[in-house]
Amino acid sequence: MQHTDGADQPYHRIPNHFTASAVVIASNHILLVHHRRIQAWLPPGGHIADMEMPHEAAIRETFEETGVNVEVLSEPVPQTGKKGFQFLPQPLCLHAVTAIEKEVSLYHLDLAYLCRPVPLFENLPTITTTEEVHSARWVPLEGLGELKLANNVVEVVKLATAKLKLLNY
Repeated sequence: MQHTDGADQPYHRIPNHFTASAVVIASNHILLVHHRRIQAWLPPGGHIADMEMPHEAAIRETFEETGVNVEVLSEPVPQTGKKGFQFLPQPLCLHAVTAIEKEVSLYHLDLAYLCRPVPLFENLPTITTTEEVHSARWVPLEGLGELKLANNVVEVVKLATAKLKLLNY
């Protein structure tokens, strides 16, 4: 069975994994990592661990891959006052990207969160990479066209910059 989204673009019934990413923008720069396997640049992120909320995964993955501490920027959510029944920060978007893991085609259903570095710095925070990523760097927003970007990155960045304007950041 094949379904379509609102733009009549087909998507297929294949396995999926939920992931979370952090779209970290500061001083007209975006934090990107170079993914070894796909040989392209994208926001830091990865699989959501057991017993971890999606926004926590985005924060954790960003620190693990770049050494940069971030916070999620989200519109206020209702407080229930009840343990185990709460609203979570709103993601910037949910997008699907095909991937191959262990020779199996699947979708990464990525909850992308708009983030900023904490504490706030006058200069961009220093990046420290680990074995998890090939490279990481702050890229000027106007310089995105100079890099080989992963699928959906340009569109996610457009959503992020529009949201920043709405939030007055």
